[in-house]
Amino acid sequence: MKLAVVTNILTPYRVPLFEALAKQCEQLTVLLMAEREENRQWVFGELPFRAEVLPGWHIRPKGAEVSLHLNYGVARRLRRLNPDIVLSGGFAPAHLAAFAFCKLFRKRYVQWGEFTLRDGAQSSFIRRSLRRLTVGGAAACIASSNEARDAFLHFGAGLRPILTAPMPIEIERMHRAVCALREGEKAVSDGSRNPGPILLSVGRLTDAKGTGALLSMYEAVRRVCPDASLLLVGDGPDRGTYELLCRQRGWSQVHFVGHVAPAELPRYFAMADVFVFPTFSDTFGAVLSEAMAAELPVVASIHAAATHDLVEEGVTGFRFDPRHLDAGAQAILRALALSDRERVEMGRAAYRMVRSTDIGPSADVMGRFLKSLLSESPDKQSRPRFPWSARHEVS
Repeated sequence: MKLAVVTNILTPYRVPLFEALAKQCEQLTVLLMAEREENRQWVFGELPFRAEVLPGWHIRPKGAEVSLHLNYGVARRLRRLNPDIVLSGGFAPAHLAAFAFCKLFRKRYVQWGEFTLRDGAQSSFIRRSLRRLTVGGAAACIASSNEARDAFLHFGAGLRPILTAPMPIEIERMHRAVCALREGEKAVSDGSRNPGPILLSVGRLTDAKGTGALLSMYEAVRRVCPDASLLLVGDGPDRGTYELLCRQRGWSQVHFVGHVAPAELPRYFAMADVFVFPTFSDTFGAVLSEAMAAELPVVASIHAAATHDLVEEGVTGFRFDPRHLDAGAQAILRALALSDRERVEMGRAAYRMVRSTDIGPSADVMGRFLKSLLSESPDKQSRPRFPWSARHEVS
């Protein structure tokens, strides 16, 4: 199988997945619309697969965090690669060019996405139309959540095969790293650890990602649990505002860590007691999977698709709506009130929930799904027939 992937940028979550997929392909090439986005600080060394940045113009509208990518030469590059399948991760001009290439040269176009019906596209006639065009004309779809699967069906996937594969991340690697750090802390503990519980949040520091709401909830939590600390890992345009707020209120137990390289994240998961994911909008939320891999009790916003797929209320974590601050604070306090035994049981249940979304199992299922499409004509819409794991469903 010769596979080409068209996506905007590389992310730490995708690199190991592409590496695993490359092992199942005769040829895998990742075509990027840009080397990086303005609001991301990821830096990658030598990649274990072939990746190319497409030529193009990058225009940043006023007030936008990232640029619009207007790439050219997409069809010409695909013609030279001559893939059997194009896996397309969005609806930008580069994806549309890839779609046109597949139709013109009778290649299999597979729409891949984390999008949902809550991501704003419904308010735009043009965006709705483009989604109906490419989803309706795809040979198959791969959805990163059940919400994404519903969106594919809404935009015309019809009887086409849809693989529901929650966003793959390195679950076992995170789990091992965090467990090793915790064991090490026990072995060398000198009593210097913060005496109170530690709340952890990882993500962009903006109101849209719920940071402001989290600080308001933290204020309510402090009234009941005054020794609770809050670690904020990440950076963002509103960081200065939040730091000023914390200084004004004398919250010395709120710590702004800043941007952290992915390899350093296990350290923060290991020291935390509860993970809080307060986002107002996330088409998935891979960091929630990471926290669950770390066996942490999680308190997660209902506005993330990952919450609906992974968080079973009171079993693997707690759900809340960050628009209701009192209810959110109560959800955090419920997690803090767990006994040691209950906390361990919830953490283990969370880990079991996300284990099947590890890179290895996910790449195997995706590879088998894509290869199954090659047995049919690109224009046929038959369903593949082979066994799927419990966490990966095809319809």
